[in-house]
Amino acid sequence: MKYKKQILMALFAFVLFLPLSNMLGLTSHNDPIAFSEGTSLSFKAASNILQNKCVDCHSPGMTRLPFYAKFPIADQLMEKDIKTASARLEITKPMYSGESPFTPLMLARLEGVLRNDSMPPNLYLSMHWTGRLNYEEKTAILSWIGEEREKLAWSHDSAPNLKGEPIQPLPLHVSLDQNKVFLGQRLFFDRRLSGDQSMSCASCHDLSKGGTDQSRVATGIRGHQGPINSPSVFNASYNLAQFWDGRAKDLAEQAAGPVASPGEMGAEWSHVVETLKQDESYQKDFSALYPDQGLTQSTITQAIATYEESLVTGGSRFDEYLRGNKNILTPEERNGYHLFKMDCASCHFGPTLGGMSFEKLGTSQDYFAKRGSTLTEVDNGRFNVTHNEADRHVFKVPNLRNVEVTPPYFHDGSAATLEEAVRTMASVQLGKELSQSEVSDMVAFLKTLTGKYNGVSLQSLK
Repeated sequence: MKYKKQILMALFAFVLFLPLSNMLGLTSHNDPIAFSEGTSLSFKAASNILQNKCVDCHSPGMTRLPFYAKFPIADQLMEKDIKTASARLEITKPMYSGESPFTPLMLARLEGVLRNDSMPPNLYLSMHWTGRLNYEEKTAILSWIGEEREKLAWSHDSAPNLKGEPIQPLPLHVSLDQNKVFLGQRLFFDRRLSGDQSMSCASCHDLSKGGTDQSRVATGIRGHQGPINSPSVFNASYNLAQFWDGRAKDLAEQAAGPVASPGEMGAEWSHVVETLKQDESYQKDFSALYPDQGLTQSTITQAIATYEESLVTGGSRFDEYLRGNKNILTPEERNGYHLFKMDCASCHFGPTLGGMSFEKLGTSQDYFAKRGSTLTEVDNGRFNVTHNEADRHVFKVPNLRNVEVTPPYFHDGSAATLEEAVRTMASVQLGKELSQSEVSDMVAFLKTLTGKYNGVSLQSLK
């Protein structure tokens, strides 16, 4: 019994020594960063905090491993944590030193975890008792994030005190070659781009329906029911890629897909090109605007893409708020925005509140189990493009501009209302159950994002 007690005491002392070793500075240290001349004080402060509190998991190559990192089990846990953390947010030495910038996505993710106090995780804190960021450290990083956002071109039209917000106003005017815009507009509505001349691009992207068809899934040629919801064409030029799985790198590449898809517009591009060449006005316009190529599949999709770039819906009530009209939002809408910033803006950021990253659907709860229906191929998301298992159920984050007028929601159109969509996202992405007042305020905020096209609010067109 005596030896057993001694063994237990020795084991307890050893376990206690592990976190104490981190607090006493027995963990390895990184070399100090030599900042370049002219580096701002706010960046230096933020960089030092990130080095002291975040490198252990988010900086492969700079990670400070404790002496017990080679112990059985501990090495596996650390390796897994570092891999997971750096996949979500990798902060390299050039970033710490100011040689390379933090992207808007990284800024949004940093702000998100600071506002909802989700980092560091409890397991890390159990071994690093001084690892939690205090109020002053959080404030310093948030201040630096705001300064970084002020430098973005997106923030040019924001009121001075709102330039550091995670969301920026959409421009009221877009500078484009108007002749190409008009040509692309004709093509966008031209049914000769479909196999039986029954459909146009506007069939699934109806501008009077928020740039969608307001249906659960798209309906293609001869009534064929597609497998996936049609995303809005409005503000699509801001997306990092096109389609839910991001398989098209830009709008021109996206425009080529549906035309030749048997279940969508069901045409052959060679036939479409020859048909349009019979139209003298098209021949004249393409010769003038694309003299080196004339009328080809490539110039057709380029013209359509240019038209779609013009479909920017600035002038929403929230844009007016960002431009300085502080009284335009109701208390409920303001609270909804506060809730949104706390929990949603790490994915839904930028001028369109989304479209700029790929995220896994169901990080806190299995979305598809909650949905209940059989999995389909499109549910695989980006996996269908990359064939990387880590990308299964990963989708491009939808932008939330005009979300009021684009039901139903999600890639599968499974949420009929905004209220349902908000509750589902809170549950499967955040692990939260929102109160009715929180849902109502969030929806009230989202409705302030409905913008204008050609001077007319999209809300009046629904």
